[in-house]
Amino acid sequence: MVQGFFNRLIIWIILPVIIFSLYYTWRRPHQTISIIPYAADTANFFIYSYSDSLKSPEKASTVYDIKVNDTLITFSYKLGEGYQFPYAGVTLFAKDSSFFDLTYYDYLEMDIQATNGKRPQVILGLHATDFTNPEKTLTYRYLVKDVDLKKDQSKYTIPLDKFITPTWWYAENNVSEKDFKSLEFDKTKIINIQNCQLLGKNIPDTISIRELKFTKNVALFYQTAGVVLICYYLIIGIISYTRKKPKDQVQKVEIQYTPVQITSQSDQDLQKVINFISSNYQDSELSLKKIQLATGLSENKISSLIKDAFSLSFKQYLNNLRLTEAKRLLMDLTLPVSDIAYKVGYGNISHFNRVFKESLGISPNDYRKKNKV
Repeated sequence: MVQGFFNRLIIWIILPVIIFSLYYTWRRPHQTISIIPYAADTANFFIYSYSDSLKSPEKASTVYDIKVNDTLITFSYKLGEGYQFPYAGVTLFAKDSSFFDLTYYDYLEMDIQATNGKRPQVILGLHATDFTNPEKTLTYRYLVKDVDLKKDQSKYTIPLDKFITPTWWYAENNVSEKDFKSLEFDKTKIINIQNCQLLGKNIPDTISIRELKFTKNVALFYQTAGVVLICYYLIIGIISYTRKKPKDQVQKVEIQYTPVQITSQSDQDLQKVINFISSNYQDSELSLKKIQLATGLSENKISSLIKDAFSLSFKQYLNNLRLTEAKRLLMDLTLPVSDIAYKVGYGNISHFNRVFKESLGISPNDYRKKNKV
């Protein structure tokens, strides 16, 4: 009897605790990489400013009044007029041959504020094997995410899977996404914080960063651990019950059920495609390739489903969806047209204006005036 008690104690309590402890030690869910705050004497990165001055020395953007200490990085800047797409910011560059290893992290957590800017950018530069030339900064694989700042808020949590490689980077390096097998987060070399994308030229802005760290999805860890433990107890419970139940008590059970309603596979595939597009049309880089990866359907199959259902190409369907939302947002006179363009998935305002006018025969501003309540 005593032996049976100890066996149950091991199976129901001690073994699950050991399993959880091993899983916790392996995943280390609360482990973080803290870039800011940091210890200046042991930091494995350099901090310096950059701007478009190398591309356009005359009327270039400038970074000034930089302050750096263990708990704060702050810098002021003005965007110049000498470059079509001006930029300025600060970079944290891993020393020598070292990297920031972000392989097992899920989020970037920031404490960031700006005096005038509303949408600064964070850029991660990843070393790409057999492609990156350390002498040429732009050959690092750039991943970019805009941070939409909100009034009376300074702390933001950004999923790393929301960072995307912008179109201009592929054009700059004359490559495409298919030229790269995967993102090498273990070889992150650069962390840039740069200017607001909506700020006008020659307008002073100051960006302050009091926290910048990479964290794991702690909630997912505990959810997974909980599911594993529940499954473990269910299996042990079933085994225990089966062993205790006499064979002569085992009866054949007739199961009553309601037949499953079968729907067309084509309808299910179309619904998957439409659901994904509806949830991601704000992504300016949304493509058939991304939909393929998310749904498991081929690009030709996706195009065919949309064509058969709506008599539209993928691009026409996507633009119709974006323009429908844009027309609704244009009724809110407090929203700038440029903000609306970004919100509905257009990477730049000129492209949005062109598509809007080609579709509706009128510019967004004129549409707003015409339909003003």
